[in-house]
Amino acid sequence: MKKFLIFLMVTVFILAGLSFAGYVYYESIGAKPLNTNEAVVEITVDPNDTFSRVLTKLDNEGLLKNLLVTRIFYRFNPTEVALKPGTFKVHAGGSLHDIIKELNEGEDLYQVTVLIPEGFTIDRMAETFEEKGMFSKEAFIHAVESYVVPSWLEDLEDRHYALEGFLAPATYQFRMGQSPSYVVDTMYRAFVNRMYEVFGEIGEEVPTSKWNEIITIAAMIEREAANVPEMPIVSSVIYNRLIISQRLQIDATVVYALGLWSKDLVTYEDLEVNSPYNTYRVPGLPLGPIANPGKAAILAALKPATTEYYYYVLNPAAGEHYFTDSYDDFLEKKSAFQGD
Repeated sequence: MKKFLIFLMVTVFILAGLSFAGYVYYESIGAKPLNTNEAVVEITVDPNDTFSRVLTKLDNEGLLKNLLVTRIFYRFNPTEVALKPGTFKVHAGGSLHDIIKELNEGEDLYQVTVLIPEGFTIDRMAETFEEKGMFSKEAFIHAVESYVVPSWLEDLEDRHYALEGFLAPATYQFRMGQSPSYVVDTMYRAFVNRMYEVFGEIGEEVPTSKWNEIITIAAMIEREAANVPEMPIVSSVIYNRLIISQRLQIDATVVYALGLWSKDLVTYEDLEVNSPYNTYRVPGLPLGPIANPGKAAILAALKPATTEYYYYVLNPAAGEHYFTDSYDDFLEKKSAFQGD
């Protein structure tokens, strides 16, 4: 009996010791689940990944001490997981909860924020993507030229780019390694979504057969107006001239026809450039958009102000345009503003 009691006591002590050791191990996994000597590791979360799938990938890479115990610890010590796709740095010595927090709140190491301002041309966009290190400007241009354009776009042969005007200016979140074709498709889809957003605001849907005309006008407004409040007034000048078949004579179209982004002074020689975009030479609208307009310019193209203006000239001192219905008044103000 005495031997049995001793055996029982030893067994209890062993089991207690094993239980304690198991508990200590269990807690140690929760406190530091990663198996690496590195101070920081990169963890990639793919689209639609669950946390369980992330743990499996870490285990396959030899970065987990014990997959089963890690899962058990998480089950009995749950915390909110809000995974987003990307590659994130986490501290290797952190607890399971620390790692989850860093994945929830961290920034994707390969995410690139790209700001495409309103009024940018495709050439300027291409330069921006190259500056961001995503790909070369030539690669972006190739993707633009290779894109299957929508069937409602016509007269494409002489256009600078068929997609000019139809890539939405916005702040985009892309990832290093994404292809130029993916980026172009994303920007075109954003443009389509913006059009329907605008239609929702005005309570009227415009058929795609009119989109080229709308965006061509919106692009000129974008490049000409000094500020957003001016846009509907610039729009009215364009429509007023079109109604009486007066040439638009918009300098921004000449600059685009010259293949430039900007020009301090448009000369009389510049006005003679032979291009379907030069509104000093061609009647009506240019062949297509001269830039990629933003939402405000598109709204102005759809809802111009009601005015009798046919002319405007920039007042540099005020940073805005002077509008008039008189050509003589226009010439007088132009001379005054330019110091002639």
